Amino acid sequence: GIWTGSGGVGGVVGGGLVAGATVLLGGDPGIGKSTRALHMASGVAAGGGRVLYVCGEESAAQVALRAERLGANKQGIITLSAIDTTSIIATAEKESPTLVIVDSIQAICSPHLESAPGSVSQVRESASELVAAARGFGAATVFVGHVTKEGYLAGPRVLEHLVDTVLYFEGDRNHAYRILRAVKNRFGAANEIGVFEMLAGGLSEVADPSEVFLQIGRAHV
Repeated sequence: GIWTGSGGVGGVVGGGLVAGATVLLGGDPGIGKSTRALHMASGVAAGGGRVLYVCGEESAAQVALRAERLGANKQGIITLSAIDTTSIIATAEKESPTLVIVDSIQAICSPHLESAPGSVSQVRESASELVAAARGFGAATVFVGHVTKEGYLAGPRVLEHLVDTVLYFEGDRNHAYRILRAVKNRFGAANEIGVFEMLAGGLSEVADPSEVFLQIGRAHV
């Protein structure tokens, strides 16, 4: 596996990401998915890997600033501002990354379709092309995806069937704790969780999640 540098993510996906495998990291907008993705990128880069971080919604400069604020290891992280699958695949083939992060899949479009980015058909087609490419060049690929207020990820959950692993980032934005839950994992156990706390410097893994659940339970009594 490709070690992510995070015990929480590594534990949830069975010790790390698998080369050529695809992961969906879903959750509500603003819940911390991009922060977690940058931590994953930093962990892989710190371990000597190369990461291609595709910025579909923010500029490369914005992502670099956020990485700096989080203290991420930027050496080995290549940022690409692109929304078309052709550019993403061409760059990945040229750079030979260990890990590709697409943030977010709703912003990406395939030149083979005329529909707008974010539509169900575009999300399905773009993800399908990137999944096939990832298996070809052997990089683990993480798709960041927003869940709508109706509880859908890019319309119906079309991506869950395309990827190997589905992780959902859950929590109340008004509270400090977040739970990363594996709901599908082709390479290990599902229903594993990691717990994180939102601190000033970003998300920090909680070493003793049972204590958090006890605190939450006491707060609701």
